[in-house]
Amino acid sequence: MKSHLCHTQAFPDQKEFFMQKVLYVTDAVRFNKQSFDFACTLCNINGAMLTGLFLENLELESGAWDVIEATAFSVNAQEVAVKEKRKNYCEENIRYFNEACALRGISHHAHRNRGVPVAEVVRESRYADLIIADAATTFAETRDAVPSAFVKDILKQAECPVVIAPDGFESIEKVIFTCDNSRAAMYAIKQFTYLFPQLHHRKAVLLNVSEPGKTLGEDKYKLKEWLKAHYDNIEVVLLEDSNVKACLLEYLLKQKNAFIVMGAYGRSTLSNLLSPSHAAPVVKLITQPVFIAHP
Repeated sequence: MKSHLCHTQAFPDQKEFFMQKVLYVTDAVRFNKQSFDFACTLCNINGAMLTGLFLENLELESGAWDVIEATAFSVNAQEVAVKEKRKNYCEENIRYFNEACALRGISHHAHRNRGVPVAEVVRESRYADLIIADAATTFAETRDAVPSAFVKDILKQAECPVVIAPDGFESIEKVIFTCDNSRAAMYAIKQFTYLFPQLHHRKAVLLNVSEPGKTLGEDKYKLKEWLKAHYDNIEVVLLEDSNVKACLLEYLLKQKNAFIVMGAYGRSTLSNLLSPSHAAPVVKLITQPVFIAHP
């Protein structure tokens, strides 16, 4: 008969223990240094490994060569020149990514993916913990809306949570959990909390916006109890308005240095409220990072 002795086990340091794989999604040619800086900030918070996904749209390139062929005097010369310039930009951006990550002490990898951008991101997302993307990332030939069609597709199809990087970033003073008492909302809250346990000392705001007479009810006590097990400072904000989406957006636009977490609200809010007809609110809202997850 074997005896079982109790002994003290040494745990790995915090950075190693919370290691995750984060995907930073970018156009291989048009590299956004602001959103990259934000991605580095998040990785420094939880010691995550950052994988840069440098995307090249082969479908768009094929279309571009058709235009060149129809108008150019020397097709091969111009095609080679364009390809060479794109290749140089891509290599320069990857080099900057690697050097900047190394300088900040971030474990990193760079993937150069050539194909259909959305399909490439979805495939990679299956083996990642989190995606970070700039809301304006696009592979369209013409000016796109914000968030772009590419980003909206990622929000719908990604197999891990997505963070929309802010246009500018200062600090994270509080986390705002939008909640409508749905399974999707609680899923997003849990995913964020599990991915960023280091933010437990930040103020956690539970925000519920509902039609008059349809608030969280008794469930708010259970949710508050759960939050207290993970965060040191809790605030519950219950708002009633016949126009839920407008009220939600109005509240969020007033926030500063907040990390916004969305589940059930996420996809419909970004698709419907953040449209070209709401250009001014869009510019303001994307100054705050938005975390979106759905089961």
